[in-house]
Formats: sequence, C-alpha cells, structure tokens
Amino acid sequence: MSTQTPSKCALITGASAGIGAEIARVLSQKGYRLALTARRQDRLDQLAHELGGEVAVFPIDLGNPDQTDRLIAAVIERFGRLDVLINNAGFGLPEMFHKSEPEALRNQIEVNFTAPILLARYALPHLITTKGTIINIGSSITAIPNGVMGVYGATKSGLGYWNDALRRELKHKGVKVCLVEPGPVATEFFNAVSSLIPEGGQGLEAPRPPGFSSASVNDVAKRIVRLIDHPKRRITPLRRFMIPWRALGVLFRVWPWLGDLLVNASLKYFEHTAEQQVAPRPSK
Repeated sequence: MSTQTPSKCALITGASAGIGAEIARVLSQKGYRLALTARRQDRLDQLAHELGGEVAVFPIDLGNPDQTDRLIAAVIERFGRLDVLINNAGFGLPEMFHKSEPEALRNQIEVNFTAPILLARYALPHLITTKGTIINIGSSITAIPNGVMGVYGATKSGLGYWNDALRRELKHKGVKVCLVEPGPVATEFFNAVSSLIPEGGQGLEAPRPPGFSSASVNDVAKRIVRLIDHPKRRITPLRRFMIPWRALGVLFRVWPWLGDLLVNASLKYFEHTAEQQVAPRPSK
C-alpha cells in the first residue's frame, strides 16, 4: 500500500499582518501547511481562522534569541517536516540614532538580523532533507545609507551579505536561498513605524511615497512565493519610486560627497520638523 506524501510545510515570521499575512494566504491556496509566528496572537488566530486547513500559530517574540530553537522544534513536532522558511519579521525605529534607546536598538537587531540567522541554522537539517527554500526579506532602503532608521538599514544590509554567503554555501546541498528587497509596499509598515515613537519623543515620521509608486501587497507576496519553484538570487518588486531611488544610490557611490551633502540636508530638515512638532506652544 502506498502512503501519500504529506503536504509541504512553510514557516512564516511576521505573519500577523502585511506581507507575511499575504504570503500565508497565497501559500494556503497552494495547499501548503502553515506555521505562522508573530507577537500578536489575536491577529494570528484571526488569520488562521480565515485560512482554514492545516495552520498552526506560534505567538512568540523573536527579540528573544532563546525562542528560535524552540520555534523550529515546535514546527517539526507539529508537522514532521519543514520545506520553506520565510524570514519576514522586521521593524524600523523612527528616531535618529543619537536619540534611540540602547535596549530598543538591541531588540531591533535581534528581530531583524539575529533571528533570521538562528532560525535558518536550527531549520537547516530539516531543509537539507526536503531540499527546501530560505527566503529572506530585506529592504531597498540599503541603496542609500541615511540616519532615518539607520540601524534598520544596517540590519537589512547585513541580511543581504549573509544571504549571499549562505546561498553559495548551500547550493550543492540543494537548499535554495533567495533575497527579496521590496520598495514601498501598501501595508501597515508606516503606521507601525509611527506607533514606535515614544510618548513625548522626537520621532521622525517616515515619509510615505505616493500610492502610485507603491507595490500592492498581493503582488509582492505572489512574487515571493514564486521563488519557491523558480528561485532567484535577489529580486526587487519594482515601482516608479525604485528607479530614481536606485539611480541616486549609484550616483552617491560614485560621488560620496554629493550623497553626504544631500542626505545631511534632508536629515537636518526632518529633525528640525520633528522638534517643532513636539515643542511647547507659547501661552497667550
């Protein structure tokens, strides 16, 4: 008697909203069994109810490195295999570096950079067995280094370097490793960034690109899922915003002084605007 091979299993971090949740919807339609993780259990439960099928939720804080090995162990115990790891979780701080709290910076590094590396390491034995896929979600912000969410950009730059190194290491083992560097996407990202401004703090509101220049979350999710069967080293879901942004990045690498001049002027403007917003108004 032949036994049916279990459906493939995908683990998605940062799955409670935005790109992560949309990836889950696309993979669910393809028959994947899903392991979803994020901090907000209510959002995860709501998504699991929407999707139906075989979905397990794991509400954890990836800012705690001790959670990564437990998460992989729990996924294997629940599904018996792992075919796809999508490192989507990440967040940016809306403050200049010199005004950021050290603990908040540490948490950002743990979630954006440390967690993907540790998750991949603990998942690797299982991914080698299934000839699976690792997809890391970077950011196009790395094209132009700047002080607005500067540590966020640094974590995404590090993620890109590690992604390329890991891809080369694992190619002969049959594990695919891909990097996605989205530009502006129509998600809750900018609302989430603004919500991180501490009460009474001088946060910088992340500038929102116009709607026509932002990619739809469904389009980005479909492109990410397509990498599982058609892997590529690195992709950027392009929109009009990305063409001048990347061109500026190249220009600033050729003439660094020009980048220093323009980026510094922009930062002074944003910081001055933020200080005016929180400054007490004189009483009449």
